Amino acid sequence: MKKLAFALALAVATLAFAATPRDARAEYGTADQVPAATLLLPYFEVKLDDPTGVTTSFSINNATATAVLAHVTLWTDEGVPTFNFDVYLTGYDAQNINLRSIFDGGMLPITADAATDPTDTISPKGPLSQDINFPPSSMTPTVGTCEVPYASPELTSAERRHLRTAHTGRRSDVLNGCAGANYGDLVARGYVTVDVINTCTSLNPTDPSYFTSFTTVQNVLWGDYTISSEAQNSEIASSLVHIEACGGLQYVGNNQGGICSIASGDYSFYGRLNGFTATDQREPLATTFATRFVNGGTFNGGTDLLVWRDNKKAPTGANGKHNCNKKPAWFPLSQSDVVSFDETENPADLCFLPDNVSPPIGGVQSCFPLVTQRVSTATGNPIGKPMNTPQSFGWVYLNLNHTVAGDLQPGVAQAWVESVQSASGRFAVGFQAIPFDNASRTNPGGTILIP
Repeated sequence: MKKLAFALALAVATLAFAATPRDARAEYGTADQVPAATLLLPYFEVKLDDPTGVTTSFSINNATATAVLAHVTLWTDEGVPTFNFDVYLTGYDAQNINLRSIFDGGMLPITADAATDPTDTISPKGPLSQDINFPPSSMTPTVGTCEVPYASPELTSAERRHLRTAHTGRRSDVLNGCAGANYGDLVARGYVTVDVINTCTSLNPTDPSYFTSFTTVQNVLWGDYTISSEAQNSEIASSLVHIEACGGLQYVGNNQGGICSIASGDYSFYGRLNGFTATDQREPLATTFATRFVNGGTFNGGTDLLVWRDNKKAPTGANGKHNCNKKPAWFPLSQSDVVSFDETENPADLCFLPDNVSPPIGGVQSCFPLVTQRVSTATGNPIGKPMNTPQSFGWVYLNLNHTVAGDLQPGVAQAWVESVQSASGRFAVGFQAIPFDNASRTNPGGTILIP
């Protein structure tokens, strides 16, 4: 029995350490589900005045035996960062974060590296997992060797009030202005990014030194998320968006080997924040998508699209806030074209202004004006223009390329689309739309260029 147990343990250890995330299945510039250096939760909702209302949870998982630090940043639906914190992960660790715990209770995940957790009670490790010390940051205040573990609750009442107002489009005392869209329903909206870093920091990706001093090119994170509502008796789940880093790493793709690199002037995921100088070394996302929709039958709740977009402009002024009586200079974001097809292939142009051009030119009327939003395929949402999909069943084509004033990447804009189909009061399903291209291989007309 001892020999058998030892053999099984050795086999598990061998498989675990052999299955590194950097292998031939990963291809840079492709929307593939592989461990990555950055994770994107493209859209979240938290109902602030109802504990049974909608909330969003997501997981951060470490795909390797090596301990890592993950840096989490919350962004408004106008692309303004509001809060960030660190999560320490031992090898093969998993951490689940419910955003309601942050917005309502001010509670952050409590994790700790080996130095701050010598008894291994806060972040215990398994027999195959590494538990190490991370050096302190010289640029931000630290506790012990790192800024984790956090107290409970970590956020002050003023910080919680800032999050609740900023993410519902109301005036934030911290920002001294507004940084999000106000739907008037007390639902906090936005998106989340998670990056692998080399030491704890309170900086966010808008700081120039964030990518040059803190982020790494370790493609080791993976995760998923759920948007659930006890009151509506529904829940959807999907994978987070996995964004790989290049940094001169060896890769295998298109049946050929090579060195992955993103040069200054290339499109990268965080390009808007660093003047497209490629200091983030993160692959960009797609620009054009397709997804099915059903507005009837079993799915009598219809189909909503969760649409994250790149406004290609870094937050300006004091933390990116704006006068609450005005909109950001880039608002609304346009799109190149949106077309729906029914199940007998009859097309309908959507999101355009009526004119005398025949056929009508798509994309003038903005159906997805914000950095992130939830949009009904039948009616749209209150902040954007109606989609007015005339069919009940079919699929929709979305070319979300656009240009803004002072654009360093004119005619090209990365985005992400997910679909939510719901049976009202019974269940809902969610899945990722099909990407047709990638911003790094797309010309202004939206045609995929073969490398």
